Amino acid sequence: MTNEAYRKCKTCRYCNHKDDIWVCVLEVRSTGPESSCDRYRPGCCENCSMYEGTMCRRTGEEKYELDVCTEYDPSGSV
Repeated sequence: MTNEAYRKCKTCRYCNHKDDIWVCVLEVRSTGPESSCDRYRPGCCENCSMYEGTMCRRTGEEKYELDVCTEYDPSGSV
């Protein structure tokens, strides 16, 4: 069973919104919560708010930005 939020802008930290206006920061374009982005990599450290530079704040481990987190939740929370 797949999560309906998987690969949607509403689970991407690079899609910012205020009320009904959504913007994809990576592609500098208007978008929507149900849209998806070709550059969005679900589960990758670069899309996680706990990832800073080369370090995972949650585990304290050094991570590469394209590493996929084992704790990844497609609903957008880690």
